[in-house]
This record gives sequence, structure tokens and C-alpha cells, in this order.
Amino acid sequence: MKTVVLRFGLAMLVICLFSASAVAQFTHTNNMEARPVHEYNTITMTGSPYLHKEWAKGSLTLKNGTVYQGIDLMYDQVKDVIIFKTKNGDVKELLEPVQEFKIGYIENNKQVERTFRSGFSGDGVPAKAFMEVLADGQVALLKHTSKKIFDRKNYSSATIDREVQESEDYYIAVGDKAVKVKKSKNSLLAAIPDKKDYLETYIKSNALNLRDDNDMAKLVAYYNSL
Repeated sequence: MKTVVLRFGLAMLVICLFSASAVAQFTHTNNMEARPVHEYNTITMTGSPYLHKEWAKGSLTLKNGTVYQGIDLMYDQVKDVIIFKTKNGDVKELLEPVQEFKIGYIENNKQVERTFRSGFSGDGVPAKAFMEVLADGQVALLKHTSKKIFDRKNYSSATIDREVQESEDYYIAVGDKAVKVKKSKNSLLAAIPDKKDYLETYIKSNALNLRDDNDMAKLVAYYNSL
């Protein structure tokens, strides 16, 4: 009888601990530190300051391990910040330190999910930058897209035209240390030289175009499989 009671007590303890962990992990966004968003004037803007110009569902993992799921997100690539909607529909800029976020939406009639991660350092890595994870594993392929807004006023015109211009940088990372690479075979192989012969063969046999994000990701995924 004592054994049965003991087992029941242990089972209840496990359930309570799991419930407490779940409460800690999944907290409502109204509890997050944030501030109101200063919206862009996009009336005459060419291009978008956002990764995706519509609200999209996503998830956030904060540095402290707290997870938020199924929230409405936008990623501002000019300021490199996350915008979200609260339960009340307020639009806020997130101030909490974020380890990783995922965002999903329809693109070219296909569902895509993109993962972004922070905390990398090294060769030319912007401080606190969110890096898109194109391939993950022992070695990661990362992409950082930065955008800038330029205002132009034509001579004898009262209209100001706004244009968003973007630039892309790529990195190979081991752990949290990243090295910038170019979209070329020589640069990529120099960053991961220990399996160069295998990679050379893989590139040739699969006719990889290493100026293409997908083919770069395939090469790094193959490296991680060796």
C-alpha cells in the first residue's frame, strides 16, 4: 500500500513540475517588454522595410528560455527588430532579448518558414543582429539582410520618393563564432576546408550553383552529413 501511495505521489509531483514548466515556457505576449512602433510612411516607398509586408504567424524564444507561439509578427530589417501584435491588437516593437524566432507565410503560392537567430560574433557580424539560418548543424550557413531607406527629391518637385535598398552578407558559423564568406566555391571551401575533396566532388556531381542560396545550403547540409 505504501508503495502505491509513493508511486502516486511521485506521479503527481511530475505532473505539477511539468505544468509549472509549461506555464513558464508559454506566457502571453502582453507580459513582454515592448514599446509603441513608429510606423514608416510607405505611400511613396519603393520596396518594403520588412521581411514580409503582411502580418505572419510565428514563434519567439527569448534569451531566458521563455517561448511564445502563434503570435502575429513582422520583422523590420531596417532597424533589425521584431514587431508584434498584443492580445488587444496593439502594435509593439519587442525590447526583450531574443535568441531565435521563426516566421511563416505564403510566398509564390507555397508555405515557407524562416528561422532567425542571434548571439553570433566574429568577422563583420553586426552586434545583436538576427541571422537567417539557411543550413543548421555542426556548421551553420547564415544570411544577414540589412535594409536602408533613401529619400530622393527630384528637382522642381515637391514629392519625396522613398526607396528601400538591401544588402546581403553570408557567414559560416561553428557554434556562435561566424566567418564571413562570399557566394563562391573558393570562399565556402576555405571556410570549411577539412572535407574539401568530398565537397568538390559533391559540387561537381550535383552541378551546384553557389551563387544560389538553396545550393549553398545543400553544400553545408552535405558537409554536416559526412
